[in-house]
Amino acid sequence: MYSGEILLEKIKAELALGEKFTAADIVQRTSLSRSMVSNYLNQLVKSGELAKENTRPTQFWLPEVTNVFAEVIGSEYSLRPIIEQCKAAVNYPPNGLPVILRGSSGVGKSMLARKVYEYAVSQKIILMDAPFIVLNCADYANNPELLSSVLFGYVKGAFTGAEGEKKGLLDAADGGYLFLDEVHNLSQENQEKLFLLIDQKKFRRLGEEEQWQAADIRLILATTEETSSSLLATFRRRIPLEVTLPDFKDRTRNERIQLILTFFSLEARQMNKKICLHPSLIDQLLTNEEEGNVGAIQNKIRLMCAATYNQQASLTNLFIPSAGLEHYIEIDPEHFEIKDTLRTDGLADLIHPYIDGKEFDELVEQVPLLIKELEALFPDKELSASAVMVRTQLQEGKERFAYFGTELTEQQMYQLALLIDLFREEASITVPSIEHKRMSKYFNMAKRLLEIVETEATDTLLYLLAGYFVNQLPIISQKNALILMHGKQSASNLVREVNYLVDDYIFEAFDMPIQVETKEIVAKVNRYVSQVDTQDGLILLVDMGSLEKMYEEIKDNVSGDLLIVNNVSTALALHFGFALKQNRPMEYFTTLDYSDFNVKPQYFEGISQSPNIVISCMSGDGIADKVKEIFLQQEPKTNVEIVLMAFDELKQLEKERSLTSFKNTLLIISTSKVSVAGVKSLNIEDLVNGSQTLDFLHTIFSEEQLKLITNEIVKLFTIEGASARLRFLNPDMVINEIETVIAALENKYQVVFKNFIRVNLFLHLSSMIERLLVGDVSDGTSSDQSTQFKEFITAATIIFAPICQKYNIQIPDKEFEYIYQIIHSQLKS
Repeated sequence: MYSGEILLEKIKAELALGEKFTAADIVQRTSLSRSMVSNYLNQLVKSGELAKENTRPTQFWLPEVTNVFAEVIGSEYSLRPIIEQCKAAVNYPPNGLPVILRGSSGVGKSMLARKVYEYAVSQKIILMDAPFIVLNCADYANNPELLSSVLFGYVKGAFTGAEGEKKGLLDAADGGYLFLDEVHNLSQENQEKLFLLIDQKKFRRLGEEEQWQAADIRLILATTEETSSSLLATFRRRIPLEVTLPDFKDRTRNERIQLILTFFSLEARQMNKKICLHPSLIDQLLTNEEEGNVGAIQNKIRLMCAATYNQQASLTNLFIPSAGLEHYIEIDPEHFEIKDTLRTDGLADLIHPYIDGKEFDELVEQVPLLIKELEALFPDKELSASAVMVRTQLQEGKERFAYFGTELTEQQMYQLALLIDLFREEASITVPSIEHKRMSKYFNMAKRLLEIVETEATDTLLYLLAGYFVNQLPIISQKNALILMHGKQSASNLVREVNYLVDDYIFEAFDMPIQVETKEIVAKVNRYVSQVDTQDGLILLVDMGSLEKMYEEIKDNVSGDLLIVNNVSTALALHFGFALKQNRPMEYFTTLDYSDFNVKPQYFEGISQSPNIVISCMSGDGIADKVKEIFLQQEPKTNVEIVLMAFDELKQLEKERSLTSFKNTLLIISTSKVSVAGVKSLNIEDLVNGSQTLDFLHTIFSEEQLKLITNEIVKLFTIEGASARLRFLNPDMVINEIETVIAALENKYQVVFKNFIRVNLFLHLSSMIERLLVGDVSDGTSSDQSTQFKEFITAATIIFAPICQKYNIQIPDKEFEYIYQIIHSQLKS
């Protein structure tokens, strides 16, 4: 036999959710009469199992189960705990719990009360057609007796004018919800009358003395006041759940943006016009602190739209504000959808492994994978309300970001909006503490970007964005360079132009007031120097000022070399910019011909301002470079710079300014004896034969590391070790050719060279041949004008002729001087 339950099961089995049908359709599927089917269907509608639409004929369907709170802005964030408590109050057996909602005027208490009622209906805790009755107690604040009659009803003769019996709102709310707004206006007497309703579900109408009325009512109360001072303690005890809704300013940024865009969307539909909003307008509304909260925001938006409509009624699109719109957020009345957030269940578990606890180098590798994961997760390029705002701000601020010599593409702006939206308020991700100095330019880019989108620069976002820029916008120039000019935007404008033309983040701008003392400029530069890595040197281009004074007060804070050039111009800045992008050595800038730029002399000094080891080989940089490579293979315990220096330069500095140049030098390593006051020196020959050690460096390298370095240097100064470092010469062939040269030199001078000199000659000559083959010719002429050296050149030219002919090279006098210096110590003895 059929029943409503059996019919429902048949409908569920044969019809899809949302699929509409009529009573006639069900008659055809069953043996029931039309009247019986209609009766069953209406019962199922009343119980909430079916939904219906009063068309002709009436249509029914199985409703989809929905989350009624999903459309509440903030349901996943600031309002989530409150909503969970309200759900618990609805579900508590057998009849739920009364709820009191606290909060300032306009925060959404009435909206939440309605959603609580809808949730109870959706959970089938109350019937589909259960009532939801609203009473604003403030309307009767000065007339508590009238409030009593409205709320409880009255009987004939209850008061003057009560000529008959009348039911109150409690009767109307039976089986459903009664929402009492501004409940602090409820008199103590009326509060007491509600005791029995809450405790025993009964009440008396006004004027009744014996008869009781029954009512199954769920209560929701709301107030803007402190309940402890406005409600009776006995009344409060009967309302176990009290929640406080946050003010507009206390909602998350994303929620505030979404509320604003939602209200504009409502107005767009009302006017049937597309609304175009400038981001600055949203910024203004975001900081609203007017009394009335969300309600005040909505009224302000309505007035804005009304004023705009009045001025632009003939236009298809309404622009708010009416002028200056280049980039804007577009709200279509038909298709505008505002997402609360891109976050979904499990998203945190998905994205955290990419960055949580990662060292910066690891993070750089993970960011492209994270971006790929996010784009796969949101294939339609969907953005939340907050991310739409971010992307629009980035479009608006493209010029400001061009300061770094690049333009963000639309794809990059979408990706950045996605990252900032997802991680703006993320506090649970752990990021390591790293030395920002070496990546300072990338962190500067991250800070500027967050300034453009008006977002707090949290560690998480800074690390994430800096890692993104390393991948997407790699910086070529390694040195730090500043342009310092007087004027409000003089330096910034020049830097933006030069960086953009060079297409790299070359310069940083310092804009200084016209009236400023040199000491203030120096202080600002030194603050900058303390935050960046200046091991590769610092270049400072200025428009005016005392270079000598600036140099003296800045140089000790710079790890590497310091160069300051006066009278900066666009032409000079561009010349430096292109050279810096090519990562030219500091020597290039110190030897540059500045006559075309009309600048004052430059001031350049020092080999390194950080602890350093100087390596200088009489035979040239080729051998010194190989020794440097050996040191660089070991990670030092403390920061130390390995500096290569030409032997001539080393001797010159020793004479002229050894105290200044070598103030931070720990050790000088050379292939010949060097004596610099106050600095320990080591002759590689003594290291190779074992008469000296590197133990002096035990504070920089471990004992094991020093042993490895020593072994590698000894190995280098063997024929086999030297041959292994040849780039393209055939070792077997070149060994024989150089042996012939060495034998000829020994025969010329009637000596037998020591083993160390023989290996040193092989290292130098093989390196020299390779350098000359690729056109790397020593600069300058020989400084030795002695008769002995001139005789050496004459003999050496004949000795080296077969090699010069075979390799088609010409040996300059400077190279002959290096060879002469190598063998000179033994010739003297």
